[in-house]
Amino acid sequence: MFRKFIKPIKILLLLFVISFLYACNGKKESDVVFEKEIPAKEDATKAYLHQVENYKKDKKYLSVLYKYYNQKIAEHNYLNAAEILDIACVYLADSYDFNETFMATITEFDAKYRKEVPTLKTTFVDAYLANYYFDKSNLKKACDYFKNITLLEPNDYNSCYSIARAYYDLSYIHYIMGKQNLSLAANQKSFEYFTKINNPKGLAFVYSNYANIYTAIGDKKRAVENADKAIKAYKSINNTYNVYIGLINKISIYDFMNDSRKTALIDSTYQAFVDSKDESKILKLKIFDFKIENLVQANKLPEAKKVIDELKPIVEEINSDDLTLEYKVAVAQYEIKKNPDYSNFEDIKKALPTLITNQQYEKVNMFYGVLQISALQNNDFKNAFTIEKDKRIIADSISDIATREKIAELEAIYETQKKEQQITLQKTTILNKNTTIALLASLFLGLFLTVVVYITKQKQKKLKLEKQNVQQYTKQLLEKTEEERKRIASDLHDSVSHELLSLKNSFEQKTDITNSKIDSIINDIRIISRNLHPILFDKIGLKASVEQLVERAQSVNDFMVTADIDYTNSLSTNDELQVYRIIQEALSNIIKYANAIAAKIAIQEKNNSISIEIKDNGKGFNVSEKLNGKSAFGLHNIIERSRAIGGEAKINSDTNGTIITIEIKKQ
Repeated sequence: MFRKFIKPIKILLLLFVISFLYACNGKKESDVVFEKEIPAKEDATKAYLHQVENYKKDKKYLSVLYKYYNQKIAEHNYLNAAEILDIACVYLADSYDFNETFMATITEFDAKYRKEVPTLKTTFVDAYLANYYFDKSNLKKACDYFKNITLLEPNDYNSCYSIARAYYDLSYIHYIMGKQNLSLAANQKSFEYFTKINNPKGLAFVYSNYANIYTAIGDKKRAVENADKAIKAYKSINNTYNVYIGLINKISIYDFMNDSRKTALIDSTYQAFVDSKDESKILKLKIFDFKIENLVQANKLPEAKKVIDELKPIVEEINSDDLTLEYKVAVAQYEIKKNPDYSNFEDIKKALPTLITNQQYEKVNMFYGVLQISALQNNDFKNAFTIEKDKRIIADSISDIATREKIAELEAIYETQKKEQQITLQKTTILNKNTTIALLASLFLGLFLTVVVYITKQKQKKLKLEKQNVQQYTKQLLEKTEEERKRIASDLHDSVSHELLSLKNSFEQKTDITNSKIDSIINDIRIISRNLHPILFDKIGLKASVEQLVERAQSVNDFMVTADIDYTNSLSTNDELQVYRIIQEALSNIIKYANAIAAKIAIQEKNNSISIEIKDNGKGFNVSEKLNGKSAFGLHNIIERSRAIGGEAKINSDTNGTIITIEIKKQ
């Protein structure tokens, strides 16, 4: 009964969070952490490549780039090679230029030379690949590459800018995927990093994303306010390109909110762009697409066709999947207006499943809009209503609020039309039969759905119970194994060892050789006994036992191991013993296979959990490959023992070593 209140409450909470973050973000001088460095004097070629105008106007730009890059690679000057690729990546990504030659260069650098350059100097690789996958509508991969950058910590102005920009791009992707909480969190991080370098352009980016988020949750006033803040910020630094981007963003807000001011803003932006004689092809595509929509709605089809024809060669030249889709929508709007029976929507329908799978909800909304216009123009209200319901199925769609309003509107039209038909049909006996069939079908459907829900819940309950049983069985198996080890260890220590000692003392004629052999046997038995079950573990506890294990590992293997233990015996003895076995297994693997010279064991007790970390500086290994192989008993042993005591083990490994972390929740 309370479900209908959840959405409004979530929206109110989101508005409160955004307002709170704004209130807390008054910029202070002390927030500036990294000052912009004065660039070092560059050689002539590098200075040439740094000029964006050369990229835009000189067809030889990429040839000069490749020649300079290959020269630096040949000189093993990988840092300089990285810096020049960094410059080019920005220019090409902003122009949607993902040509095969440059992509091959980036891929080669990533595979062969990236490790030779400090990590913070190579974020351009992830940024370029993220933009490539964004253009291909693969938002999940784009997110993954941007996240790679956000995991880093900056150490100068440029690295801080790269991380701030990655958070901004991540926020925008979450926005169009309908994940407004994630979008808000990423945008706030972007704000923090841009503030650290006092970058006005970056802060304008943040305002743009806040405008998007407010649009998604239906707050038109604040959406427009933030769009205007972004435009004002771009104007203050004379950034004409992004002023137009800000205006395009504002048009999109008006479009999303169905605001009548959209038409006038499109016309004024279009005219200003034409008068400025700006040569940016990206801006031209975006602004002219909107202009086509205006002309079509005003029934100025010859003018619309002229703009369409003017854009066509630019679309073909840029060859961007993202921009091509937007252009196709504009063309489809023109064709529908020109011919109400137009039905060539194959490209749009073909793209829809991929866009939905990749959560490209902004584009999905746009495509559904074209199909809906066609249905409405043909007075096919039933199909229009069905399309609107399809939009609603996308639960986290950014257009949720607008969709609800549109559904109410179309539902009213459709219901009116349906009632008129029913009045006519009431005069015949067919109506009664159809009504009876409909009622029976509804009843059957209701019963069917009830059964499906019940069966699903029972299956979930059964799976949960089976998981608990498996965990309990594993735990009992490990405890029984430890009990048996303890018994055998006790027998070895108390019986066999004792008998050998008595034998040693009973010899009438003792010899050094005999004594030495018996001492060796006794020592071996003690080692076996200790490995089966640590001596006095039940009395001295986990901390002391691990310290003894570390001490033995160092003395026997000439291997440096340190232990940092902050633990107060909050686990049961059986669980402590499993922790000891996990550390013992991990340490044994390090000594046998890692070729490491040092290792560290850390146990930290928190309020609700206990954290264990075992790391080494060895050669590392491929974790997934190893776990799927036939010689990973030790690793699986660590994982299963962790699960048995309510913990989770994570294994990360690379050429710098291996880290095993285990989080155990306190019962």
